[in-house]
Amino acid sequence: MGSSLSQQSAFDIISHWRSRPAHELLFDSNSRDQEIYMQAVDRLQQSPNMNGFNELISIAMARLKREFHEVLSRQADYQAAPISTTEWSSYTDSTANAIRYEDYSTVYEAPNIQVIMYLRSIAERMNTSGKLGECVNLYKTVRKSFLQSHLSRLRFEELYIGDNPRRFLWDELKVKIEVWNQVSKICVRILFEREKQLCDQIFQGLGANVECFVGTVQEFAVSLFAFAEAMSLSNQSYERMEAILGLYDSFVSVLPNVNALFLSEPGEGIRNGCLATLSNIEIEVVRMLYDLQKGILYEVSDSSDDQRGAIHRSTKYAMENIDLIVRNKRMLTNLIKSTPSLNFDGLIIPQEDLGDTQNRNFLELQLILILVVLQRNIEGKSKFYKEPSLKYLFIMNNVRYIVQKIEGSFELQEMIGGSYLKKLNENVNLAMNGYQESTCSKFLNCLKDDGLYVTRCFKHGLSRTTLKKRIKAFNAAYEEIQHFHTFWTVPDLKLKEEICAHMSEKLVPQYKNFLVKFGSNPEFKALDQNIKYSVENFKALILEKLFAHPEVIV
Repeated sequence: MGSSLSQQSAFDIISHWRSRPAHELLFDSNSRDQEIYMQAVDRLQQSPNMNGFNELISIAMARLKREFHEVLSRQADYQAAPISTTEWSSYTDSTANAIRYEDYSTVYEAPNIQVIMYLRSIAERMNTSGKLGECVNLYKTVRKSFLQSHLSRLRFEELYIGDNPRRFLWDELKVKIEVWNQVSKICVRILFEREKQLCDQIFQGLGANVECFVGTVQEFAVSLFAFAEAMSLSNQSYERMEAILGLYDSFVSVLPNVNALFLSEPGEGIRNGCLATLSNIEIEVVRMLYDLQKGILYEVSDSSDDQRGAIHRSTKYAMENIDLIVRNKRMLTNLIKSTPSLNFDGLIIPQEDLGDTQNRNFLELQLILILVVLQRNIEGKSKFYKEPSLKYLFIMNNVRYIVQKIEGSFELQEMIGGSYLKKLNENVNLAMNGYQESTCSKFLNCLKDDGLYVTRCFKHGLSRTTLKKRIKAFNAAYEEIQHFHTFWTVPDLKLKEEICAHMSEKLVPQYKNFLVKFGSNPEFKALDQNIKYSVENFKALILEKLFAHPEVIV
């Protein structure tokens, strides 16, 4: 600052503007008038006899203070209404999410450089006169009102949930989280960031920019992060993990900006509060994962009402949650920092059930544990089936569904590892073999030679009674398969074809040999009317009619 004006000229300039109406602003005159007025103030402030100009300097300060308030308010009013109400409604309405961060960055306009430089010139002169505190207070008042106006349009008030989030319905909280995810980015990356820039541009070097910025945005920042803190302590069900992960992701994304904005000592409380909230959210997500595993392990909905061995809804639900975890792999890998608990209310999952855990990180161990408890649950549900064949079919279908989901995701395959995937495939094969053996045995026991021949009066011959029982037993087994198994389901067509082909290869030749072997025997001829089904019938039953029912989720 400096001035070549004489004291008299300075006196005249300030007196001239003193006589002008209060609503007339120096800012609205030309830049030359503004420059001369500022030089006049400088001249008086630099005068050796400054005390002799106290009254005039006070008059000048009053004008500059009024100019500062009016120009800043005018700029704030302009910024607060960048688009029409109709246009804004296309961005936000009561039934949709808040305006997206990406859209808002095109709506918000920062103050232009001419305004900033004018405000800066006033702040410098008020600082010289010891009036900077008044200038800062004016700034905070105007800019708080500006921020309040913007945040109201962003539905900021809707984020208030107090100390008890559970008094809200989940649908309400979910909408609030979606709003917060957008508003947090807008606040931190646009509104707070540009507020700090504006404070620095006006007050930096005068020793007031940090205090001015923190004082302006602090109450809004505290309210903003209080929502995240409340949600981090709300003990939500694991079924709401996706929304909480969205909140965590948004929180983590703005945290570096928060640390940079509030790096100073006045902002330390906000920084520390955010770090505590971050830690709470991490604890909450780990707790949700444990509850998810526990929920899957102890899920008790009955499967026997279906009587088709279909893929159970709980299996599908568990895999949907695994898919959610995989989608958030990057975030959760950084978040999960310990091995999963294997103790579920006293039921301890053996470590060896997780297979080869070498080179698996904590998140991958969590995923494998979900699969372990899911298989335990499937085994438990299979016990509802009284028919062994259906029990095996239920296990086979559900574990095969798990395998297909893993094989359909390269990322999930990597996270699970080849060793555990191999173990799952082995379990599918065990269940498939169990189904085939229990089903085929119904027929093979009828077609075996053992017990068909008896010795009477030193003569060894075919027992007509036993043969008749065997034929009737075969017919009964055929009809049981026709009545039940044809309505059971195997959604995996490749698996279905493999089962049918294997059973056909094993059973049809045996039945054909049985008919050929005993067809020439007179005793068999007498029982010919008991043969209900031809070889072709039997083959068609196995290859064409088994598992004809479409896929069902129970």
